[in-house]
Amino acid sequence: MLLMACRQASFFIVLFFISQLSRDDASQQCGAGGDLYSFYQMMLKGHTYKSFKTATGTPECREVKVTTWLCSLQLICELNNRTKEARPEDFVTNKDRYYMSKGPKRVPLGSIRELPAESCNEIKASEGGKAVSGNNYWIDSTRSGNSILAGCDMKTEGLYKTWFLAFWYRHSCKEIRNTSSHLKDGEYWIALKKNGSLLKVYCDMTTDGGGWLLVSNVVVGNPSSLQYSFESSYREISNCHNKSLLLTIDAMKELRRHLSFTQLRFHCSKNKGRTLHLTTAANSSGEAVVQYFSGQTDANPKACGSFVRMKDDNSKLAVDCNQWWNKVWGYSYFGKNRYRIVAYVPGKYHWRIFKGSSRWECDDFHINGAEYFDLSTGDFWRVFVR
Repeated sequence: MLLMACRQASFFIVLFFISQLSRDDASQQCGAGGDLYSFYQMMLKGHTYKSFKTATGTPECREVKVTTWLCSLQLICELNNRTKEARPEDFVTNKDRYYMSKGPKRVPLGSIRELPAESCNEIKASEGGKAVSGNNYWIDSTRSGNSILAGCDMKTEGLYKTWFLAFWYRHSCKEIRNTSSHLKDGEYWIALKKNGSLLKVYCDMTTDGGGWLLVSNVVVGNPSSLQYSFESSYREISNCHNKSLLLTIDAMKELRRHLSFTQLRFHCSKNKGRTLHLTTAANSSGEAVVQYFSGQTDANPKACGSFVRMKDDNSKLAVDCNQWWNKVWGYSYFGKNRYRIVAYVPGKYHWRIFKGSSRWECDDFHINGAEYFDLSTGDFWRVFVR
């Protein structure tokens, strides 16, 4: 069974030592020579997807159309899905290993659907001069298991932007999530427009069924220097995971024209305090909240019946919606910057983040005599859509 799997594999192979061998003996045992070249005491770390044993002196591992292999007295093969050229940072020393390459017969990265690359850049690094602009390669930049066949421009090391890509790429985090229930939180590519324009975004694939797109994100780095930016273009969501920013209402309005999201999720948390974590309800009251925070209406939506508390919500703000300011979401005096104050119980529990101010509140209130939790690195205020 293992022998058959080894013969059928079209991937990169590595063998490793179980017991200590001399360099010469090991090289002879493994059959190095001919079209093989070896790297003594080296290994590719973190890219093994399968391992198996083979009989001493037999050529099974050499017959596989692969890139590399190592061997020992017990001849244990490790199948890798990357090369040292593609992942030079993971090519490390190990005294019990031989890293051996078999160039002529190996399958190039991205040339088969079972071995997709994460990017054109990775293909160029792995294949060098054999990577040709205009050729189609299998790409899975979202790591979702849904690879596509697309053309690479090896000069820019990017994909050719065509309607074809927009057709194959998903248009939202929710669509990506619908392809698999085993996806992790992280960055994914989506095509908001059907013209080949791609956008790298951060998707929460695990909370409340997953499929959430991060659209605003403010994180405390240095509590003594509190900064974030207001962004008027929805395309700035591509920087959400690496930068503290809030989208303006105009940006959210434009985003909803391209992405018909139906829910919002508000999530803030302080390490020294509590967590406020709400999603809008799947009803007309919830839709009114979505419209308000997307700039489609200026009417403050009613609070009660419009939201659902997440499991980790332990806020006092969410306990009694009748105590919210005027029993509604938001505040009337902030125009296009509505995410600075999302909701609050006057004088007690606020979602409030004021740029250039110490009033960064999450279910607390920064006034003498009120309950307030000091800021610390990692505190955050985030808004998602789905």
